Amino acid sequence: MSARVRAPLVALAASIGLIAVYLAFGGATYGPTQVADPCEARDLALLEQRDLFDTLALSSLDGAACELGVDREELALALADEETTQQFAEDNQIDAEDIENAVRAGLERAVDDAAASGKVDGFEETVLRQVAANAPVGATISALQALSDDDSVQSLLEELGGLQDLGLDDLADPGNIPGYDELNDLLP
Repeated sequence: MSARVRAPLVALAASIGLIAVYLAFGGATYGPTQVADPCEARDLALLEQRDLFDTLALSSLDGAACELGVDREELALALADEETTQQFAEDNQIDAEDIENAVRAGLERAVDDAAASGKVDGFEETVLRQVAANAPVGATISALQALSDDDSVQSLLEELGGLQDLGLDDLADPGNIPGYDELNDLLP
């Protein structure tokens, strides 16, 4: 058999083989990936592999989406700007306060997840809990998005404008929190 005839036959055999492998691994029954239930806790091993702020962002979205009864992906798109958030609220018959409360609950859940996965403890955990409870939700989301490459609570606070701007200096007795003065001295 000549090389001219052999080359197309080899290509045809390889194509048939590729199709057979595709079908053997379920290619004929392809369906879209099911969206994860935001109310189910994420696997801690998966969270341990991510950076702190990735963990916080994912857990926050999960918690907020669970509170609102919507998909995490839908909520992530809705929080892109005020206009899309307002449209999302109207479409889902939710008011802005419900969205803010859900996102705040999501932030609190995120700190719980970060602590459970060993990402934060001690002073960092205390500060993140105060940020989740007191910081403006929109500013916190923007700060988390802006810090994807920096994995420090200090950078988050700098992005948010410092402890005073967040009302975190009103803690009962911040002098009793280890490291408070040192961190506050580093901020603008």
